[in-house]
Amino acid sequence: MTYTSAVFLAVLVIALAFFAYTLATRIQYLLLGRPEPRLDHLGRRTAGALVLVLGQKKLFKERVGLIHFFIFWGFIVIAFGTLQIIGEGLHAGFSLPLLGNNQYFYLLKDVLSVVVLVAVLVAAYIRYVVRPSRLLANAEAAVILSLIFALIASELIYSGLAYALTPSHGHSLALVARVIARAALAGGASAGAMRIAKDVLWWLHVVLLFAFLVYIPVSKHMHLIACPVNEFFRNLKPRGAQINRLDLESEEIEEFGVSRVESFTRKQLLDLYACAECGRCQDNCPAYLSGKSLSPKLLMTKLRDHLVERGQTLTRSARASAEEDSPPSMIGDVISQDELWACTTCYSCQEQCPVQNEHVNKIVDMRRNLVLDLGDFPQEAKLVCRNIEKNSNPWGVGSQTRGDWAKEAGVAIAGEGSPTEYLYWVGCAGSFDDRNVKVSQAMAKIMQRAGVEFSVLGTKEKCCGDSVRRMGNEYLFQTLAEANVETLNSLGVTKIVTHCPHCLNTLKNEYPAFGGNFEVIHHTELLAELLRDGRLKLADAAAESRVAYHDSCYLGRYQEEYEAPRDVLRAMPGVTLLEARRNKGKSFCCGAGGGRMWMEEDAGQRVSEMRVSQLLEKAPEVIGVNCPYCLTMLEDGLKGVDGSEAPRVLDLAEMVAARLDSEPGSDGGGRSVSPVAEGKRHELEEQQSVEDAAEILDETTDRRIDNGAV
Repeated sequence: MTYTSAVFLAVLVIALAFFAYTLATRIQYLLLGRPEPRLDHLGRRTAGALVLVLGQKKLFKERVGLIHFFIFWGFIVIAFGTLQIIGEGLHAGFSLPLLGNNQYFYLLKDVLSVVVLVAVLVAAYIRYVVRPSRLLANAEAAVILSLIFALIASELIYSGLAYALTPSHGHSLALVARVIARAALAGGASAGAMRIAKDVLWWLHVVLLFAFLVYIPVSKHMHLIACPVNEFFRNLKPRGAQINRLDLESEEIEEFGVSRVESFTRKQLLDLYACAECGRCQDNCPAYLSGKSLSPKLLMTKLRDHLVERGQTLTRSARASAEEDSPPSMIGDVISQDELWACTTCYSCQEQCPVQNEHVNKIVDMRRNLVLDLGDFPQEAKLVCRNIEKNSNPWGVGSQTRGDWAKEAGVAIAGEGSPTEYLYWVGCAGSFDDRNVKVSQAMAKIMQRAGVEFSVLGTKEKCCGDSVRRMGNEYLFQTLAEANVETLNSLGVTKIVTHCPHCLNTLKNEYPAFGGNFEVIHHTELLAELLRDGRLKLADAAAESRVAYHDSCYLGRYQEEYEAPRDVLRAMPGVTLLEARRNKGKSFCCGAGGGRMWMEEDAGQRVSEMRVSQLLEKAPEVIGVNCPYCLTMLEDGLKGVDGSEAPRVLDLAEMVAARLDSEPGSDGGGRSVSPVAEGKRHELEEQQSVEDAAEILDETTDRRIDNGAV
């Protein structure tokens, strides 16, 4: 064994030992979490991980993602070049099979090396000169970028000197190497000097490589190892079904929700290692952008640092007893309650995250601990929970009035007649909120006109539980879910339509865990189908209308339904569809999700006002919505706009109903019309006329809870 080989081997063993020890320690901390089986659908998991990792799929949502793509693939190709260089240094004449003398490989390597160098410089410029808020200009990033640059530069110069000393056909297309070789020869460098420089560069490259290896598991670049694993174990459930069900009857549970980092699942802890701190979540978080204390990125990094600190304590052999262990409180000392309650569960953080991290379920788990174990949550949230417990709706209005609007509209009540094709799940807002009742009436009129057989539950309907679950009151949610599922199953309901995306998500994605398996669609999906099939005929509009469409979070990101509402708008005569700057997957939340509908915003700017400002950039005459929460919040957000310039906020059902062809004396063939409905037909049509739609904004009042008043 040569001296070079012996020293190389010694350095290699030391570097690998340190790497293995540090990685094993990180894995040991990870295993402190609760097991979570995610070994189903192995083929789907493997294929998806390959696409997401090798294809860098989610990074291309932003133009700067191209930089990471080139760095990623450049490193893979350059790694083979590094193996060739190491082999050459240890044994003269070494050649990698297929690649060692392949001129096209060296051409590709040289091109990608230059691309990576440029990409590193661009990344450094963005981080340290442009300095976007999502990227920290810290020493760790500087170390990583410097190591990458030095690795590539040393490899290029080494290859150039090697080519100058021993020209070979294999390197004939290595453009950069040939340029460096010519420069060295033109400068009059002697063969001896070039050999010394080549040897120095070889060792420099090797040391830099091992330094990078050692640095990975102790830095944010641990994501290079954790990310592929995280992609494989990604959540395959529908997005709206990713909040796990608590076993409230188990006697083995020490706490409800999560108050200690080791109470998270192992997949939730793996997220912390996989986080690349790219800040895409933060750049699209309505709470952060509106000046609240929550940053999804900092949530992950603070929990990761806490996991390391906590892991060191729990794995310390001699002093791991509970008596000596007095860790900082995770909720309070590490993550503040303000951060937890600022979240709107809009899912934008997870939509943008390139490594499949799951932020929302961690926040909900910590809220559960505050609510179920400590009873420590905002007063407005407590009021909503009490109202739902007593009267099955957030406003606390007597539940006996839930079906009043339906009686006036002549809508059949489920169980009081023949079964109907659809159950129309009206929801609390559509039943009790005066403004949203108009949406229910519009939807009833449309279905009656189109001959859709439907009925409603009336007083048998309870709150679906969306808000209370996301506020952390899992006990109340399960009580509501079990009651509603029992009612729906007893009536033989199989198909449900609802105009509330929150109800849609709960009924479709969360009720199956409680025995409720229904085909659930949003009203915009039904409207699109009816218009496409010609079952609805719309009259020409009296005037052109510019409509800025707002994608709601729970129909868009949660259900990935973006086209049905747009198909409805495109089918309306006189409507010009305007796309907001933030739309579809990057649509900005209205601010109502996650229980925020019922809580005041005490910090920063109102999310609803920010969203209204974005929509007003398009100078619309109408803001089109598909969600009762969005309708309420955006109308609230418009209150600061001059009345003469403020657009109307209309649900798409209202817009369709206002354009229906008049067919006097016809009930549309819908079996939902009761015998007393005919006398109310003209009153309903008049209420939903175009003229009434034009006055909706003026009639709107603030319908959010204010000290319990309705």
